[in-house]
Amino acid sequence: MPSIKSLAAASKKRAFFGALSFLLLTGTTIAKAEMTATAQQVSAYQDLSEKERVGILIRLAKSGQHELAASLLTRFPLTGPFAKNRSLFLEGLILHGRGNLTGAAEKYRAALANDPSLTLVRSELAQTLFELEDDESAKHNLKLLMAEAPSQDAANGIRSFIDTIDARRPFTFNTYVSAAPSTNINNGSSIKTVYNPDGSSITVDEASRKKSGIGFAGGGSVGYSKRLGNHASIVATANANARLYDDKTFNIYGTSESAELRYLFQGGYTGFGIVASQIVNSDIDGLSYHSYGPRVSLVKDVSPRNRLSLSSVYEWRTNPDNKLSDGTALMFDGSWSHAFASDATVSATMGYDRVISGIDYNSYKSYSIGMGLYKELPFGITTNFNAQYIKSDFDSIFPIYGVVRDDKRYIGSISLTKRDFNIFGYAPAVEYTYLRNHSNVANYEYDSHSFDFRLTKDF
Repeated sequence: MPSIKSLAAASKKRAFFGALSFLLLTGTTIAKAEMTATAQQVSAYQDLSEKERVGILIRLAKSGQHELAASLLTRFPLTGPFAKNRSLFLEGLILHGRGNLTGAAEKYRAALANDPSLTLVRSELAQTLFELEDDESAKHNLKLLMAEAPSQDAANGIRSFIDTIDARRPFTFNTYVSAAPSTNINNGSSIKTVYNPDGSSITVDEASRKKSGIGFAGGGSVGYSKRLGNHASIVATANANARLYDDKTFNIYGTSESAELRYLFQGGYTGFGIVASQIVNSDIDGLSYHSYGPRVSLVKDVSPRNRLSLSSVYEWRTNPDNKLSDGTALMFDGSWSHAFASDATVSATMGYDRVISGIDYNSYKSYSIGMGLYKELPFGITTNFNAQYIKSDFDSIFPIYGVVRDDKRYIGSISLTKRDFNIFGYAPAVEYTYLRNHSNVANYEYDSHSFDFRLTKDF
């Protein structure tokens, strides 16, 4: 067995991302040695600092000598200020060496629940999840690790790992079910009576007023991706979802499909494809419609910490119940995300829509801006905050009210995920959303509070 002193010296010299690349991309271990330590070696081990001990235990656990590491850890427990998380990490490595991958992942998640900035722990978790074939969670953690890459080469190594995950399973399937209570399930008006300057009044009809309720949302998706050589791939997806309430009038059913051919380059891709969607029994704020059209997109990792995404869609929309509402929509969207660290990311979004309907007063231009914050906190809590402002300018006078509709919409949401509660490979999450729509047309003056309870793979 290599000497305790030589292992300690080696552990001091090892750069973190050399270790990360080692963990993620190779899995190579040094040659096995004797599984017991001599009295002299134990004495030398006792003379080392706790940091040096941890380095040795990591090397032992990863070199096939996990039982020796377990013996030393049990005989000489860690006691320093970082002892709890270091012990959890080492216990995870030992369980991994024993072939207990599920137990190892639980130890890594417990350490990250205490301190989400432990990048080395996250890299081991991603590797273990990959071995467990828990691909979505593995990719989630690998994408977070991109923020810690010190160079473009290191970032490319992580991307290669993600590509490996995608390649081994060309078809993907996902489903979800959630409870979705809301104070305004139909986006109905908060105003009952509108008073005109001349003293007359207009009563907002009952069907246009807000209704509260507890609904259930569910859906699923299937995806297919295929690499076509070094610089091309094809990606196709199909989604179906439904939101159901006691009052079936407000039920919403939707499906969407897309197919895209992508040209791949280092750190991103450009895509061209076709999208389609079908919405049935939509709420009062819009019409049911079917749509289809082309989409172009660009995704570029400007650096390991910064990503730019752009897309444009042109749709032809048809209404199966009201042909006068048929029209087109042109939509531009862009986003920029910046990762401060593997546990903290901010994003900014902008958008422009031009919707043309056969009914002039339903045609409009809208402009949107938004921001988001993803942050993993101690105690196993992940928070995701998003805010958006949308201004919509309509084309012509709205009937009855005699004004051109002008809407300003504010949307804020916050979600909390308990990432150390592993329920059959999912973590519980709750999301709260507040929506406030200001409009000079009373039918569209409303607000709503809604919740969504679900299980997620993004943890």
